[in-house]
Amino acid sequence: MNSDESKLQERVKELNCLYELSRIAWEAKNDRDVIIEKTLGILPAAMQHPDLAEASISVSSQTYSTRRFERSEIVMKASLSFDRQNFGTIRIGYRRPSSKHERIAFLPEEKNLLNTVARELSLVIHRASIEEERNKLQLQLQHVERLAFVGELSAGIAHELNEPLGRVLGFAQLIKKAGSLNEQQTEDLERIIKASLYSREIIKKLMIFSRQMPQQITKVNLNDIVENILYFIDVRFQSRGIRIVKELEPSLPEVPADEVQMSQVLVNLITNSVYAMPEGGNIFVSTKSKDQSVSLIVKDTGTGMTPAVKNKIFEPFFTTKPVGQGTGLGLSVVQGIVESHNGQIIVNTAIGKGTKFEIRLPVKQRKKR
Repeated sequence: MNSDESKLQERVKELNCLYELSRIAWEAKNDRDVIIEKTLGILPAAMQHPDLAEASISVSSQTYSTRRFERSEIVMKASLSFDRQNFGTIRIGYRRPSSKHERIAFLPEEKNLLNTVARELSLVIHRASIEEERNKLQLQLQHVERLAFVGELSAGIAHELNEPLGRVLGFAQLIKKAGSLNEQQTEDLERIIKASLYSREIIKKLMIFSRQMPQQITKVNLNDIVENILYFIDVRFQSRGIRIVKELEPSLPEVPADEVQMSQVLVNLITNSVYAMPEGGNIFVSTKSKDQSVSLIVKDTGTGMTPAVKNKIFEPFFTTKPVGQGTGLGLSVVQGIVESHNGQIIVNTAIGKGTKFEIRLPVKQRKKR
């Protein structure tokens, strides 16, 4: 094959590569991962020695490569950039030829093609990233709107139920005080009182979730909250084979917080951990401070969560407990309380390895505008 035919053949491969790249961008519908992986599939075929060519594309902190790219002996690269901002790299490599006497090098045309592909791919990936960000914002907006609606609905339900429930509880307690009841009546009345108290706690959770209960912000030491809560609940779980271990940082800075709400956060997290350990286990409750924030950590040795469950745990009324054993409000309430304190929740979990919740609160409260 003469040089003109060889150049023409290389040019055809280059044009075919660019055509395939435009087709991929159209068919992938802004799915960045699909665009990158399919681009890796077409790049080697556009090279002078396609049987030896390998490719790799790095975007942000992720790298995608063909199977034997690490065995490349020579590599050329080009930057992926948009508006003078580099966000990745595209590399083409050649593996060692089977013949020791064969010398291999990149043609100037191959370098030009790589630069052209880099420019086109930069535009495609940038457009895909914008679309991905738009979709994320759309989902966040839908989530916020759904939470707002559920909050309003919860507030209405809580107010409607609070008054009649108070009457039921009040009359039941009056009847109990009056006496002159037989044993069966006394037991039934006790069930009514317990059910009413339980219902009142659910209503209280609904009101906290819908931000209907005003906060009482004071300087709070999380160590004191842990000590007080564990004093009352530690013994309850020992019979279930559950051991609660305290690991409290001494001289912990105080944080501006509602003591009652932070106590509820701790109780809800411990209750979730207990439910995740039907065969018993350890719950580690710890505190620590770092970089003007204080952390309350609850870690268990329970069953852990799947990624699908983890993504839903803060949704109102979502629960993995059997019907009648959970309202699905516990972690929604926790999230609402923590966010109202300008804090954040970090969750680490894995099936069979337990779950760790870390609540981070600022030592200094930001001023609300």
